[in-house]
Amino acid sequence: MTPVLPDAEGIVLEALRAYLPELGGRPVTHVIAMPNDWGRLFPLVMARKSAGSAVDPRYLDSSVFTVHAFASDRREASLLARSVRQALYTAAQAQFAATEYGGYLSHFREVTGPMYSAGDTNLNHPDIYRFVASYLLNTRPS
Repeated sequence: MTPVLPDAEGIVLEALRAYLPELGGRPVTHVIAMPNDWGRLFPLVMARKSAGSAVDPRYLDSSVFTVHAFASDRREASLLARSVRQALYTAAQAQFAATEYGGYLSHFREVTGPMYSAGDTNLNHPDIYRFVASYLLNTRPS
């Protein structure tokens, strides 16, 4: 039977929780989808697969992840976004092994670096700052 590739979003979420548990002494919230109470969860990172395909459907998934970093001031949002980049790079270099979701994070490449994004009308709040970046991440089974 052909193995099923692991949940790439789950692996990335687990890696972020392991490599970026806090920022400035405050716990970082990591999600795949925005929760209803997101405005109270800062610093907040939302990472989800936005594109990609299986290089080999048995052994390797290559995914583009869009990562949003939210905070209540611009400086912290920028630092959070840059810290996410460092965490994902470090996790991929270490071949991070996900225990909850199974599988490994095995490659990192920046597609677009962190940049400030004012957001759409749903996120147009003067007291909320968001930085967005995209990364190509490979995952593989255990």
